[in-house]
Amino acid sequence: MTQPDRPRRYRRPAATLTALRRLAREAAEAGEPLAAIAARLKIPRTTLSGWAREDGFRASDLQAKAAAAAAAETEVDRVRREAEEMVREAGLDADASPVKREVDRARARVSALLDAGHIPEAEADMRKARRLLSLMNFAAPVASGLSEAQRAAHEARGHAFEWRLMRKVCEAWHDGLEDVVPVADGDMRFHGMYMHRCHMVWDINRALFGPDPFYEEHLMEDIYLRAEEGWFNGFRGKIREAVRRLRDIGNDALADSLEENLADEAKAQAAWAEHDAEKGYARPAD
Repeated sequence: MTQPDRPRRYRRPAATLTALRRLAREAAEAGEPLAAIAARLKIPRTTLSGWAREDGFRASDLQAKAAAAAAAETEVDRVRREAEEMVREAGLDADASPVKREVDRARARVSALLDAGHIPEAEADMRKARRLLSLMNFAAPVASGLSEAQRAAHEARGHAFEWRLMRKVCEAWHDGLEDVVPVADGDMRFHGMYMHRCHMVWDINRALFGPDPFYEEHLMEDIYLRAEEGWFNGFRGKIREAVRRLRDIGNDALADSLEENLADEAKAQAAWAEHDAEKGYARPAD
């Protein structure tokens, strides 16, 4: 009597099993549950469990790896941060350019990482620093001349901005002085008035609204915004109104000081008007 034929058991080729094993590990590391992987790839649960145990992609294995990686990353970041803080505290990068500063900090990080035993991370930081150094060396032949030109341009822009602000605060545009050619130096004619007016605004705000560290820190920003909006046109009238308010609240000392400043301004303006008349400087007609 012949035995009934048993169904042949299909065995996947070794290459296929290797590819499936790799796919299963990658899926597990991406967060897919083993049961879902087994169903999707049609892998027996016992086989998949064995692979997970041997290759270290069981849930417990992956959690342990993630915790270790997070701890190692935190340690590396701490080492890097402390190295950069040492450079800053020592003032070694105070006057350096942004690129030179990054190279110096990278050198400090590499040294600290080596001391802490984080060799792969030290190598990665070194490669970045070498790339920056290569770029710096390539630009070196013209960098000095360009840096000098950039500094000169930046200084010129700063002077132009300050002069523009100074003339607005001193009502020079309102008075037409911007077109008087000899008036080209803020330190010569307007610097004293500019500083007095800034101090007056500061003193009035402190007296009326109380000391405000935030306002004091942003005083010049407030001055700039007021000037751009034309607030300083008719400045003396605004100060006299503030003087009345100060006397109402009993702050006669500041009120007297403000009136003295206005009187000094008037004398200075009269002296400059006499000077302009002697030199033949005429303001453009309105």
